[in-house]
Amino acid sequence: MNKINLYLQLFVLLLIFPIQSYSAEGQSAQEFMAVSKITGACGILDSMLQFQKTTKMLGGNEFVSRFWATEAARLGLSMQQYSDQCNSAITTYDKLWAVLEENKK
Repeated sequence: MNKINLYLQLFVLLLIFPIQSYSAEGQSAQEFMAVSKITGACGILDSMLQFQKTTKMLGGNEFVSRFWATEAARLGLSMQQYSDQCNSAITTYDKLWAVLEENKK
């Protein structure tokens, strides 16, 4: 399943399930959406890295590095903090996905 379909399905699930089921896990609907947004942004940045690794586009390494650094600075984070935030968001996203899967049963 491609990432766009996955994100669309998660969005639809967020609209369908009642908010009470979210609060049982200690997460609000807004927190779900924020985690999804951050995870998606991190996924795009990871795709940039993977693209550069496979194509070895001239000047691509510098572009990707500058892009990541600029995005981290825009958020007021160091590169390490930004990377940690992505890792944390992905972990949280995976946990939330599992909760939604359980709610479907």
